[in-house]
Amino acid sequence: MALFTLTINNLSPVLEKKNQEVTVIAQYAEQALQAVRGGGGVQTSGNILAPGGATVVGNWTYTPQASS
Repeated sequence: MALFTLTINNLSPVLEKKNQEVTVIAQYAEQALQAVRGGGGVQTSGNILAPGGATVVGNWTYTPQASS
């Protein structure tokens, strides 16, 4: 079982360069990490939203192993 999983859906439209994709991935990963940090381990899953917040572009799941 994984402690943390992050899924980012294929980008649409497709970006032209890998460095553009990496930038977008980093932004979405940071969004997920902020949710985990902000919840202090209480929030265990969530959606990743595109800028503007109208479109779900991925999701994350945190499965705590620690008891407290």
